[in-house]
Amino acid sequence: MTWKRRGFTLIELLVVIAIIAVLIALLLPAVQAAREAARRSQCVNNLKQIGLAMHNYVSQNDMLPPVAIDEPVNGGGQAEPPWQNWSQHARLLPFLEQQPLYNAINWNFGSRWGGGNFSGGDPNPPDNAAGGAWSIPQMTVLCTQINSFLCPSDPYPGTSGTFTFNGNTKLVGSFSYPANMGLNRRISNNNSWIPNGPNYVASNWDGAMKRNVGLSMFVDGTSNTVIYSEWIKGQAVNTGSARDGLTEVYNLGVDSGSIPTDYGYMQKCATVPAIPSNQNWQWKGEWWGYSGTSIYSHTITPNKISCAYSDVGQDGRGTITMINASSLHPGGVNTLFMDGSVKFIKSSVSYVAWYALATPANGEVISADSF
Repeated sequence: MTWKRRGFTLIELLVVIAIIAVLIALLLPAVQAAREAARRSQCVNNLKQIGLAMHNYVSQNDMLPPVAIDEPVNGGGQAEPPWQNWSQHARLLPFLEQQPLYNAINWNFGSRWGGGNFSGGDPNPPDNAAGGAWSIPQMTVLCTQINSFLCPSDPYPGTSGTFTFNGNTKLVGSFSYPANMGLNRRISNNNSWIPNGPNYVASNWDGAMKRNVGLSMFVDGTSNTVIYSEWIKGQAVNTGSARDGLTEVYNLGVDSGSIPTDYGYMQKCATVPAIPSNQNWQWKGEWWGYSGTSIYSHTITPNKISCAYSDVGQDGRGTITMINASSLHPGGVNTLFMDGSVKFIKSSVSYVAWYALATPANGEVISADSF
């Protein structure tokens, strides 16, 4: 007796395809979650490396590295170079296994701007990144991308400026981890302009800045003070053409002294229109070597839109900002504490706890379950 081989019917084939599709739909979120867990783990490790570098710096110098050093002013009130507007990140390079890169920095000049002409009279100088004269001799350093400064969960570029050297065009290096400058220094301590965060700018002329920060300043405890966090880098496109969201910084519409409290500023920022016509800055995360754009503040709690004061914008000295922490990790942001630990802070953290974590010596009592 001859048996006739029977093939799949159309219905059976469709059922098999449907089952495969369901299995893929069930497995894909698990695969994506596993990948994000690995990326988040790498992000935590990056911050731990920065924390270890910070402690090694403190052990060698008995103080934290400054976010920047102001251009010195002589007895006659005249500014004298160099203005060391290199970021804290740059000062940590020797402790991040980047000694050759650190040695390549010409500390006679800042990382950006300044007088002089280093382009040799070239009508088309190699700087297409708005870096100014000082940045040109520093091109090799400024265009180096350092993996320890980048969160793998963040796909945005943060940078679009380029330098051209040796026939090659390279982007300015970007970064994901800004330094904490505390809260609004203009309204802190009875409108004194004195910064209340753990980081500082060294200066010989600004009385509000005349302080060096060592571990003895952390009266609240190094385990209760955030020193670094993360942000989602900008899209690095022209104002008005970027997609709205956490990558952007928006115009606040008022200056840094108009509202008496940081909480009031946070409420104000929550009401500004997050639309293209109100975009202020799309290059968050550009120039890891430059102090003015390497800081964030705790005025706004994590993963809310960022704003810029109308009178400050991006402070070239690196002393004040309204840009907050943000990330693409579901539910919160990674934060580095001064004791070297890295903790995940939920987006729902109360502003009271978030503000307390911003300062090293304000005397707040923080419960471990509050963040």
